[in-house]
Formats: sequence, C-alpha cells, structure tokens
Amino acid sequence: MMDQDQGPPLVECHDDKGLKMSENGNHYDLMILGAGPAGITAALYGQRLGLKTIVFGDIPGGSSYMIEHLANFPGLMEGTSGTQFGTMAFQQAQKEGANFTLTRLESLSHNENLFVGVDVDGQEHTALSAIVATGRVPKRLAVANPNMGGVHFCSICDGPLYRGKNATLAVVGSDNTAAQHALTLSRTADKVLLICRSNTLKMDAVHKDQIQQQNNIAFMTNTEVSGYNGQEFVESIAVAAKEKGRQDLAVDGIFLAIGWRPNISALNLEVQKTAEGYLATNEKLMTSFPGLFAAGDIRDTDMWQVLTACADGARAAKYAAEYLEKLTPV
Repeated sequence: MMDQDQGPPLVECHDDKGLKMSENGNHYDLMILGAGPAGITAALYGQRLGLKTIVFGDIPGGSSYMIEHLANFPGLMEGTSGTQFGTMAFQQAQKEGANFTLTRLESLSHNENLFVGVDVDGQEHTALSAIVATGRVPKRLAVANPNMGGVHFCSICDGPLYRGKNATLAVVGSDNTAAQHALTLSRTADKVLLICRSNTLKMDAVHKDQIQQQNNIAFMTNTEVSGYNGQEFVESIAVAAKEKGRQDLAVDGIFLAIGWRPNISALNLEVQKTAEGYLATNEKLMTSFPGLFAAGDIRDTDMWQVLTACADGARAAKYAAEYLEKLTPV
C-alpha cells in the first residue's frame, strides 16, 4: 500500500510536443523563480501568452517592500509605496491565472528535457522552460561578527523598532538606498550617522539635497566601519577615518547599504556568469543553458530599477514562449 504522505506516483507520460513529463499535476510550460517585479511581470505576460505558469517566491513583490516611495515609475503621478506596487502587480498576475506558490524553490536542475524544481516542502515541479528572477540580496560587512543583533537592511521594516528610544543610528553606504535609509530613519531616530567609505557620494542630487535639509543627519565621509562592539546586540561600531584615525561610535543600530550580491543559491545548473556572479544572457535574455532565461537584477545589467526589472520580465516571457514554439518532439 502506498504511504499517503508520499503523494501520487510519478507516471511517465508525454506532452503534446512529445516531451517527457510527470503525471502529478505539477508540470508547467514556464517555471519562474522569484516573485519580485521581474518575476511577477513574467508571470503576467506568460499567462497572457498562453503558457501554464508557476511562480516561486515567498514575498509577493519581492524586495520592493524596501522601497518607501516609488517616484519614478511612469504613470504613477503621485508615486506609491513599494509594498503597494508589489501587491497590485501580484494581484494582477493572479487574475490572469498565474499559479503563485508563495514558497521558495530550494533547487532547480534539469533532467530529460525538463527543468526540475524542488520547493522547501520537498515537492517536485517540472517545466519546459524557466526564468530566473531571484534578484539580489544585500551584502554584510566583512567583520568578525557580521550577524550580530541590531544589524539591519530595511529601514522601513526595522526603523520603527527604535521609535521613542532617543536612538542614534548608523547608515553605511553612499548610494540612493543609503540615502533613503537615512531619510526614513531621520523621522525615528534622534541622530543618524551616514557613513561613507569614500568622499564621493553615489546618490543622486535629489537625495543629497533632501539629506542636507535634515538637521539630524550627519555625513561621515572617508570613513570605514571595521567592526561591531557589544554582546548580543550592537552597542558601538569601530570606524577608521582618514583624518581622525580609529574610534568607537556609540550607536543603537546599524543599517547597511553597501552593495548587493546575486541570489543564485537555488541554481543547480552550469550557467555562464559574470565575475560578480550575475547571470550572463544573450539579446533574448536566455542564459547559456537552453530554455533558461534571466530577468531583473539577477542578470548582467547596467541598471537595477523596478521599471527595467518589469521590462525584463515581459521580454523573458515573450522569448520563453518563442523558445517553446521551436521545441521539437523527442
């Protein structure tokens, strides 16, 4: 007798292209890894192109929830929050019929003409094509205790923890993300230290002007954080400044915006990457592995924006549909 926890048996069958598939209801035309702007848009377009689509990702909208105010998306005259944008896009793709699992994919491999995905519950799913849209994850500082409590990456999520505590908070970075962290935290903390390793700020002029208008944000340029001090939680940070040398600064928390790394941990495939680990794609967003496409921040691109991620998602779905049309029976 079959153990009920094992689910239905996998029976070999073939789709209308003569390609092997499993008869467990978990076979799709298109499998999408990532539920951020790129993945959701790919799902929307995939469904509209007639592809049976499944999407893996446990947060609808992905890391767009970290955007407090999305002000540069065409058509949104007053802007919107990243959370609201992600929710609306998610609901729109759901309405088209895309299957959102709201769970992460642990691994993606390839076997007998099919992409094979295994989710966090051990459930297997197969598809004829796949789009990787897993984006990027923030980098941590290379210090002795990088995972100490009080180290954060999202000011919208974790900034309220310090409300009413007369907090001094540090933000490390110099780009627009760092600027947005500082501005958000300035409404919660008594003082915000914006620590930049160099003297050149990467943020745009609008953010720089906004920061300079805040009395409780202090720039610390040519300064590098070399360590965290404390027991379980950060109590102070060690910094090295070119002019002042090494010193310890008392802080209640630290928010990092020092860069990103590609989130490719689920890929069990040999795929060409850049030196930084981003997926290399051709003009049709296909990777070096046939049938595997990449969209959004995960791929080798020169612009990491919600708008460009959405464009990538639409294009990747279109080219995935073209790829499937050309598949020949085995």
